[in-house]
Amino acid sequence: MCIFAVSKKGSLVFSIVRSTLNNRFAQAWRDAAVSAIAAGIAWVLAIWLFGHPHPVFAAVTAIVCLSPGLPSHGKQAVGLMLGVATGIVIGEAAFFLLPEGLLVPDGLSLLRLTVATFFSILIAAAFGQAAVVAIQAGCSAVLVLALGPHSAGLVRLEDVVVGVTVGLFFSQVLLTPNPVRQIDVAATDLFRGLSRSFEDCVEALKHQNTHKAISALNRFSAAHASLIALSAGIDSARYEARWSLRGRLAKRSVVEMAARYDRAAIRLYASSLLFGEAFSDVMRKNVESAPEGLADCLVDVASRCACLAGEKSSVASHTPASEVLNAPPEWEPAVDHLRDASRILEGLEVLHLRSTRNAATKTQVHI
Repeated sequence: MCIFAVSKKGSLVFSIVRSTLNNRFAQAWRDAAVSAIAAGIAWVLAIWLFGHPHPVFAAVTAIVCLSPGLPSHGKQAVGLMLGVATGIVIGEAAFFLLPEGLLVPDGLSLLRLTVATFFSILIAAAFGQAAVVAIQAGCSAVLVLALGPHSAGLVRLEDVVVGVTVGLFFSQVLLTPNPVRQIDVAATDLFRGLSRSFEDCVEALKHQNTHKAISALNRFSAAHASLIALSAGIDSARYEARWSLRGRLAKRSVVEMAARYDRAAIRLYASSLLFGEAFSDVMRKNVESAPEGLADCLVDVASRCACLAGEKSSVASHTPASEVLNAPPEWEPAVDHLRDASRILEGLEVLHLRSTRNAATKTQVHI
């Protein structure tokens, strides 16, 4: 029996790991392929334009601009260029102010490198941009002072310009992501995660299973990653709507979707997480005193989240959280948070229905 349980648990873990890896491969393969192709193109262009025998920085820059997992490839490219330029300028200034002939002790050369790196990172951080700006500024200053301006100064800047240009061409012109889909995919993941969490709560209540309630709380907590992805997707979509051709064409839809999910998603997640904490806590203390109507309300909320995720058709009738009757004092916090989540869902459903009708109207007009 014990061996069977261990085998079953191992099979479940393997299934989860395999599913996770498959999802990550599916999300990353496109950007990985684009990065590899762009690196090759940047290498060839740097040789052809500037005659550099080994334009490593051109290929590396293209990869840094287009690698998987970036919320905005355009921002990454611009930030990288800004950081490299800042570091090279500070490094060149350090060479000009303290020439090699003046630095007789070796310790002074190290001091110059340290001071130049400090000011490069400090000035780059003052721009208020992404972390890549400060990182590249510090690295560029170190390379200029370690390898010399002739090897890591203008030569590296030329390579970086080529890499950034190729990266921007791929990310902003050739393969611009759909900003509306960016938000939609992230929102779908969040609603799907919340739906699964509420379903676990239903199972915990049905079977009076404390471990299932704790599992539901863990699912609620894990949905935070989807919330972060949604926030990053909204920021990226707004950036694309402003700076890319495809984004400008979809700017109105981006504004509508961003307004729909920007704050409501945070409030929904917060209410759901607070419910999960209160639910698991009361299940550990008093599992048999669940108020009347709570299970039906949980099923309803889970179905509505699944509906917003596109996994189910619209729910015909709701079971309002206000119909939870005779809630004992220990259950009141959980019921209150569930009511908050239900109210937020109502607002999201209204906006979703309005958006669907507008899309249908546009389709009819085009036809």
